[in-house]
Amino acid sequence: MNGLLLVGGKSSRMGTDKSTLVFRDGLSQKERGLKLLASVCDKVFTSVRDDQETEASTIVDAFGPIGPLGAIASAQQSAPNTPWLVLACDLPMLETSHLQALVDAHQENKDATYFLSATDDLPEPLCAIWGPTSAEAVSDAVRTGKRCPRSVLKQLTATAVPSPGLWILANTNTEADAREIRTRLQQTNIVKHITVSYFAQLRELTGTSSETIKTESETPAGLFEELRAQYKIPLKRKGMMVAVNGDFSDWNHTLSEGEEIVFIPPVAGG
Repeated sequence: MNGLLLVGGKSSRMGTDKSTLVFRDGLSQKERGLKLLASVCDKVFTSVRDDQETEASTIVDAFGPIGPLGAIASAQQSAPNTPWLVLACDLPMLETSHLQALVDAHQENKDATYFLSATDDLPEPLCAIWGPTSAEAVSDAVRTGKRCPRSVLKQLTATAVPSPGLWILANTNTEADAREIRTRLQQTNIVKHITVSYFAQLRELTGTSSETIKTESETPAGLFEELRAQYKIPLKRKGMMVAVNGDFSDWNHTLSEGEEIVFIPPVAGG
């Protein structure tokens, strides 16, 4: 089995290259990701854009800047008869044991093996094994302009592994995400009680207009991810707004005991 670490993203939401950030073990996310993959794979490669620096074990995206699905297609094109364990570079809470669980669950007669998401029970495509028989569906999707690897996984005959937990597969896409991960790694998170009010779709999805939440989250971003997992909320933070104590705020606000939070979903117009 080959390992593929995805480092070709532009990290636009973080504002700096996520693969160079150091969260633990004195290693950058790229270095740690490669080490994790090497613990369970025979060969390990990094996936990069065509404008990034290349190394000996690098696979350049052969289909242009179309995202992770193009990276997966490029890897499968380079070694079509080999299963690929594909890993996003920004999963600081992930351990070797989690990857080993995927490897142990993988069956040669299945197209893929993946974890279920803790928030919506859908496939996690960027910590997953893409078998050789998945290549046709991947290449078809790329050829027809589709870009979502999760949508491709949903079509395949695959083994679904239960989620290892919300924060294990939490990406560090923003500074708020990074803060949540660091507090958990350093075990400096503080329990606090936050009053959350829901409107529109969120009121329907949670079945309540307001509740008090006991949380260890550092930011509204972390709190919302907890609630997404609890209520299986299909909405993501993109396009949403957050208010703290009656004033609009940002997702990186530091939560304090007794604060009141309102998550405001996009308003559907017509």
